[in-house]
Amino acid sequence: MNDAPNSKGRLLFLEHYLLEHTDEQHMISTEELIALYTANGYKANRNTVRDDIAVLQACGIDVIQTYKGKFRAFYIGSRMFELAEVKTLVDAVSSSRFITAAKSETLIQKLTELTSEHSREYLLHSAFSADRLKTDSIGIFLIIDAVNEAITKRKKISFQYIDYLPDKTEILRHDGKVYTVSPQAFLWNDDRYYVPSYSEEKGCIVPFRVDRMRSIEMLDEDSYIDAAFNPSEYSRKVLKMYDGDMDEQEVVLIAENKHMLSVIDRFGEDVLTSIADDEHFKAKVTVCPSSTFFAWVFQFCGEIAIAEPEFVRTKYQEHLEQVVRVQKRLASKR
Repeated sequence: MNDAPNSKGRLLFLEHYLLEHTDEQHMISTEELIALYTANGYKANRNTVRDDIAVLQACGIDVIQTYKGKFRAFYIGSRMFELAEVKTLVDAVSSSRFITAAKSETLIQKLTELTSEHSREYLLHSAFSADRLKTDSIGIFLIIDAVNEAITKRKKISFQYIDYLPDKTEILRHDGKVYTVSPQAFLWNDDRYYVPSYSEEKGCIVPFRVDRMRSIEMLDEDSYIDAAFNPSEYSRKVLKMYDGDMDEQEVVLIAENKHMLSVIDRFGEDVLTSIADDEHFKAKVTVCPSSTFFAWVFQFCGEIAIAEPEFVRTKYQEHLEQVVRVQKRLASKR
């Protein structure tokens, strides 16, 4: 039997057991705790249990006292993360395409350790209830660490960027060109990590996808910090409609009233809108007038249209005509 000098070990044992095995539906009585202590080599009685529970509560652990039949019983109430919060994190990891399947499984297993054992089976089952698109890049977290360190230390980075051949073979873009840029921030968009970076070559901020970076190095050269760069604004105005190195443009959309939610979902609640007529509204947005933006407009089958400026409207119409031409040409190759 362990004696008084080992009371610290007994307290750690109790804390671990309660966190691991108890919740509102699964509690343990005083008698069961005494038997558990004894089975693991600790001397215990009712006073021991009472005092140990009091110590845990005084240390901020939410041990709830109730009754199991006629016996006093205990369980862990609130945790650092509630079950719904852990479920949200598990779903995010499970669905993230930039995390490999193996790494996702490891992270999810760690996340489930934040709950009781009784919640784990549910979390693990829900995490893999559907097939997910996943990256094969096992070095993604090393890249993230390198970029994050460079941002923190305000240093430039160099890297190569990949493309894919028609047979899905990975190749380096521009014959292995080494890009040297000043990273500004990490941004998450459309299930991808981007690193908006100042390029001296282009004289502007260019977004690079983390999962396409290779051979990254942090350089011993101070980065250029763009004081005007606003991550949230950049993400809303540029990244969500990104399709290359294009300038931002103020565009007026006209849409059927039923699509107000779609406009707010895409451009945020502060998007400038006005009533056009009883059935339509106008929205003023700032975007890159790219094929990505045009694809977003196209999905509404004419129920959202580009009103101004004329050159963007014309460019959209030319884009649609090109799509029809290419579609015909490719379909003829059947």
